[in-house]
Amino acid sequence: MERKGFTLIELMAVIVIMGVLAAVAIPKVFGQIAKARASELYSAAGTYIHLQDSYNIQYHDSIGTWISIGYKPPISNSFKYFENNTEGGITSTTAIFIDDGETAAWKAQNISDLNDCNARSSWQLDVSKSTNNAYNIVYKVVISDVTCEALTKKFEALDTYNKISA
Repeated sequence: MERKGFTLIELMAVIVIMGVLAAVAIPKVFGQIAKARASELYSAAGTYIHLQDSYNIQYHDSIGTWISIGYKPPISNSFKYFENNTEGGITSTTAIFIDDGETAAWKAQNISDLNDCNARSSWQLDVSKSTNNAYNIVYKVVISDVTCEALTKKFEALDTYNKISA
């Protein structure tokens, strides 16, 4: 009599192999999901920088509000966006004049945890006038939580403050 099918040991071996693969693959998938969500920050901040630089050139060394430069933060389920700590941006079109200090002109805060990056961590662009002729405005990247930096390596590339001070 010929039997067809798998033995109990063969089935158990397959289940163990699938369990090991799942234990390795699932954390990798969640890591990629968090990185994909965090990638939104680079394009949102990059758009802000381009608009602010254009405004600065047009209006001779002044820094505009989100409304005056035409910036609209993306609609997001992952992040909240702030201008000078005002969620959604300031409603005034008046330019922001900076004497010697900095202002937190653009800020994003994650709504929920992204892997090890805790909810309510922030990514911020501090804006100041430059004393170097290569840049009119200097953007300083500030990330509130060290564990969040691994998710947003491209965001750190927006920093011009450390480029001119190096």
